[in-house]
Amino acid sequence: MRQETIEQLQKISKPKYFLKSEYICFEGQLGNEMYIVLTGAVGIFITSAIGTLVKVAEIGSGDFFGEMAIFDNLARSASCIALEDTIVVAVTKDNLQMFLETCPEIAKKMLENMSGRIRKLDEQLYKNNRFVKNRHVPKFAFPAEFKTGHIIRKPYQMPMYINEYKQACPICGKAFSVMDIKRNILEEKSFELDCRVIYTGCNPLWNEVISCPRCYYTNHYLRFFAINNFEYELIKELVYKEHKPIVEARLEKRSDFDILIMKYLQAININEHVNPGDNTLLGVLWRNIYWLSKDANDIAFAKYCAIKASEKFKQALDENQINDSINRVTTAVSLAVMLINCGEYAQVPKYLEIAFESTDERILHNAQVIKNHIEQKNQSS
Repeated sequence: MRQETIEQLQKISKPKYFLKSEYICFEGQLGNEMYIVLTGAVGIFITSAIGTLVKVAEIGSGDFFGEMAIFDNLARSASCIALEDTIVVAVTKDNLQMFLETCPEIAKKMLENMSGRIRKLDEQLYKNNRFVKNRHVPKFAFPAEFKTGHIIRKPYQMPMYINEYKQACPICGKAFSVMDIKRNILEEKSFELDCRVIYTGCNPLWNEVISCPRCYYTNHYLRFFAINNFEYELIKELVYKEHKPIVEARLEKRSDFDILIMKYLQAININEHVNPGDNTLLGVLWRNIYWLSKDANDIAFAKYCAIKASEKFKQALDENQINDSINRVTTAVSLAVMLINCGEYAQVPKYLEIAFESTDERILHNAQVIKNHIEQKNQSS
């Protein structure tokens, strides 16, 4: 970047300094400013289907990110993390006019990028509206397979992995504390056969749904703030007419684990209404409850959740709804394991073929273990 441009940007806004590995913004978090990199490098990360971070881009001096936040004030679509010590300048609605006048080249590129992003958002909104129209979703309720009474308390989460901030609920407008996980510094303990990652000092499954303590609106952390006007009216009606009475009747009588399951079921019910075409998200929510139920040794409910997750993941893979290769192969392995647990052995090889497309040695190893298990079962039949 030219020194003249740097000086112009520094007049617009006071530079912000970020150390290597420090989050500049979190995926799913509300934003109201874009950033221009003066020096350093920033990684753009999205969360994979198994909750790990995947770097999708890297930007350096003169580049920018987070431009949609100036106009839509909605949730960030990615996490931005400093890859080295980095200095950025923030552009907000207040200094946007000055930015457009003093840095026309960067502004032109920003507007071109935004145009493409808006088209994609319009396509997604049309898709969601088309799915929702004339579609019946059962009222919010607990499945008969879930038996309350699990005496399980929320696990200890090491403070170093938590980013806590105040944010207003998009439904009732009341501010409350939200906790994001600093996924880039989590210490991996083990990588399970179904691609679940176990961490030391943190269990992200307990933080993947956000719930407003006042109106009880609940959603996956990537969707909680990412609601449009059409979804707002539908979600508000759902929360106050169906969810809130059930939640208030159960909150004081249940363990931490039972309340967590209730929150996941709320998130599923809401997304079945407003995002029914997002089979990956719905599959992830059911698969997370499957993992949690296994932790609680609730075999019956775990199998029920595995069946639900499998239905969503099969549709997502069969209809090529997962474009990212990492998400695609990890979803295929998770699905293969759940199908085995549900006794659906005949369908497993189809999804193992997808898993073997991976270049990740751990994914390939898990896929081979599953394949060997299927072959041994077939030989003994």
